[in-house]
Amino acid sequence: MSETVKLTARNKTAIRDRALVALLQGEVIVVAAEHGYLYVCDAFNQTAVNRIHTLRGDSPGTAAQVLIGKVTAVSGLASDFDSDWQKVVNAFWPGLLTVQLAPQSALRWDLGDGRALSEFAVRIPNREFLLSLLNRSGPLAAASASGAGQPPIQDIAQASALPMEVGLQVDEGLLPTGPASTVLRRAKSGENPGIEMLREGAITLAELQAVVPTISALKP
Repeated sequence: MSETVKLTARNKTAIRDRALVALLQGEVIVVAAEHGYLYVCDAFNQTAVNRIHTLRGDSPGTAAQVLIGKVTAVSGLASDFDSDWQKVVNAFWPGLLTVQLAPQSALRWDLGDGRALSEFAVRIPNREFLLSLLNRSGPLAAASASGAGQPPIQDIAQASALPMEVGLQVDEGLLPTGPASTVLRRAKSGENPGIEMLREGAITLAELQAVVPTISALKP
């Protein structure tokens, strides 16, 4: 059986190190993001990624999100990270901004989509413990610790997995409710496709356009 540990100011370094060991061993662990608990694992461990999808009951072809700890990590993952992307993530990361980028062709990962998708979703979360973990673990695959199609969970006791089904659960107490992340991608049409907003969440279109004026709302 895995252990559920209560995170405190005094034990956070020790718990982070235990979480790193679990990730290196190919385990899925449960940690808090801004407004919900997540399943996370090594993004390059396909068995662990598949385990996340099994725990959630995801449909085949569902891709996990990727979490990173530093903006500089993007260049090793994405092939289309240009100056506009740089401006917008510099302004809003860490935080509730998800960007969908084209993966580098040399990447050897499968986020659950069978490597069929031309994009992957990535962000830097604004949560102290998780960010500390990411800065030592490298990219993590992530998905809500709720069941597929269910809203995020603020109480770790409501995770869809039983404690023995994950390597470690890091309890940060009851999390606040809040908005979803705003989602951006490269437009799929036009001679010079810019960035478009797929979903307006915590960050508004007006806030984004204050940084990169050419960002547009999703065209119908």
